[in-house]
Amino acid sequence: MRAAAAVFLATALAHAARAAPPDELFDPLKAIEYDLYDFAPEEQAGWEASRYAANAVRLDLGSVTLKELFAVQEAQANLRALPWLGFHLDVQDDRTREAEVARFSADVLLRVAPGVELAVSGTPDVVKQDSAIGGALLLTSSDRARYAVVRLLDDAAFFNLQNPSGARRDAPVWRAQAEARWADGPFSAWGRADLGTANEVRYASAQPQGVQATSDQRSDVEAHLRWAERGFAAGLRLSARRLDTARTAQGAETALRRGFAYARAYLLAKVLPRLALRAVALGWRERARGLDAGARYQVSRSDLGARLGAVWTPGEEWIFEAGYARVHSAQDRDGAPFDQWGDKAYGTARWSPRARVHLHFLISHQVTTGAFGGFSGGLQVLF
Repeated sequence: MRAAAAVFLATALAHAARAAPPDELFDPLKAIEYDLYDFAPEEQAGWEASRYAANAVRLDLGSVTLKELFAVQEAQANLRALPWLGFHLDVQDDRTREAEVARFSADVLLRVAPGVELAVSGTPDVVKQDSAIGGALLLTSSDRARYAVVRLLDDAAFFNLQNPSGARRDAPVWRAQAEARWADGPFSAWGRADLGTANEVRYASAQPQGVQATSDQRSDVEAHLRWAERGFAAGLRLSARRLDTARTAQGAETALRRGFAYARAYLLAKVLPRLALRAVALGWRERARGLDAGARYQVSRSDLGARLGAVWTPGEEWIFEAGYARVHSAQDRDGAPFDQWGDKAYGTARWSPRARVHLHFLISHQVTTGAFGGFSGGLQVLF
């Protein structure tokens, strides 16, 4: 399947022969891998409830190709020094196929009324010009399992004060963040948004690398709606991301501006005391336009697929799942349509030695092509 995509890219259009879009723009397995390598909905829901009530560590590592790693690493801490003074800390270090995100965020929370807290927020950094500063408002229920927080940051606020690289930004970069969770009986809803303005940097003309300017912009939105009862769960998970990057070096410009939306509707229903069926519908929509080696290109894709698995629970600590996922990717590059199929058979083992400790291991295989399928492993600990 990937070999066919390579042939297509090499022959689609003669005038864009020198352009080199990232290979992952055309990979039909991406929608499957992002689902399989993610935390299970039940684990995700527990983490959402803990965001301002408990401490947590999450780690997820998966192989995309024999040389490419998918990694999500997150940690959070909620500390209460005094009844009116608290701290919320977030560490994020992600390496997905589109971008890397490495960030440490801190809130110093001052309680002004029951369930109402004001915060001094920021992202402290060893390199002063990379630090951000701002403020936040947090509303919580008494158990802090329901919450709403809004935050505004001046990202890299001190960038122009002392920059040894000779770089300079013409305007501040603002980042608006919001996160909220609501739960009532079997229903829960969670959402998070991280929206930023463009970061445009100009460098001194004597840079040894020949870099004159760079720009980037990132915005992320996530949501999770869930209904869970004993022996039954259903929900919808949504994520969207916009990424714009550009670089001018030695008089030549490269750029990639893209956005995608990813939706997953899932159902988990028990059919026997220890056996359940999991069904997932997958949808991926992406558009991108880029500039490389003086050639412009446009790419779009619409993926539809599904996953069906059997879930066996032999005891309280272990859960085993095996199933099959298949997706159709309708792609277009500069007006030349191209369709691809991707599939994977997979097996997963999940071990929960404690109520809020989950470890998992997954292995998969591409059935149609017989190529490398991939594997992943991870853990989630709430304490």
